[in-house]
Amino acid sequence: MSFSSIYFYQFRNLQNATVPVPSEQVFFIGENGQGKSNFLEAIYFLCYGSSFRTRKDEHLVLHDTQEMAVSGTWNDDRGSSTLSIKIEKGKKTITLNGEVMKDRSQLVDMIPCVVFSHEDIEFVKGPPEVQRWFFNQTSSMVDPTFLDHLRRYTRILKTRNQILKDGRVDLLPVYDHQLVVHGLPLQAAREGLVDSFNKVFADIFSYVSDLPLPLEIRYIPSWGDNPQELDVLSLLEKKRDYDSFLKTSTRGPHRDKFTFFYGDQDFSTLGSTGQFRLVSLVLRAAQARLLADYRRKKPVLLIDDVLLELDDGRRKKFLQCLPEFSQAFYTFLPDEHVREYISGKRITYRVKNGAFYEESL
Repeated sequence: MSFSSIYFYQFRNLQNATVPVPSEQVFFIGENGQGKSNFLEAIYFLCYGSSFRTRKDEHLVLHDTQEMAVSGTWNDDRGSSTLSIKIEKGKKTITLNGEVMKDRSQLVDMIPCVVFSHEDIEFVKGPPEVQRWFFNQTSSMVDPTFLDHLRRYTRILKTRNQILKDGRVDLLPVYDHQLVVHGLPLQAAREGLVDSFNKVFADIFSYVSDLPLPLEIRYIPSWGDNPQELDVLSLLEKKRDYDSFLKTSTRGPHRDKFTFFYGDQDFSTLGSTGQFRLVSLVLRAAQARLLADYRRKKPVLLIDDVLLELDDGRRKKFLQCLPEFSQAFYTFLPDEHVREYISGKRITYRVKNGAFYEESL
């Protein structure tokens, strides 16, 4: 599938308009703060029902207003469809061809999408919860059942933590069992994902970086390797007093870690900022490749002004590693020449003060 047009109403600083995008590649050129990234954010919002830049939907609404809307029309084998998301007085409504969608998890399966942004560097040098978020998203992309287990696990974890805060330890055995029932599938999915992910990730990193040693992602589960249900229940029981003292659950998939090793060394202790940025790009490229392989769907790529961070040689190699895509959207500063490395049909827009002006290059 590929979008044919995007409509905005009071979305961030973008002027109310319908912007045609009937091309395999779409370029947005402009100075910082003009609305280029906001356009990509709107597409991501349509694909996931959430932003990649903020967790608060109210940040997407134009300043001093109470509502906003964004719509996208696309074409695929089944014809033309229109997806719309509206926020009005804090309430979010998602509709597909006029019918309300009750669960935004349906979007993940409908429009596979991968974004490349500056904030992705946190997946490499940031705290464990940011890395877990990336691999949770990747798991949800390739296996829709993962999201169901994650939601149930998160609800049970929240209840268990409240029980610990209230001192109701007599209730813990019941919730421990539920935590394990939905936590073990998360761990198994992460173990399988990292195995598959590493094969793609390592190949791309080796090709783009030209470094002599491989870079590997290692998964460190809080419950240990390949645990059985009774083993985890026993562990939770042993940690019960400690959890009660801290009033929080100290073991489980919500405490899992993902680490990067260059050869036998922790990459976080020896990598430079430039290398961290390269790894973050490779993470997203591997995510896109894995998504295309598992789902047999060409993804939509949102590449937000990140190619300039690579030198000429690595930029060419990186672009060669991207999977086939249904559509790609790129943002550039006016003086960048990165678009010279990208061939094929495209539409180019000059962006200024939230408005989009088509131009030929």
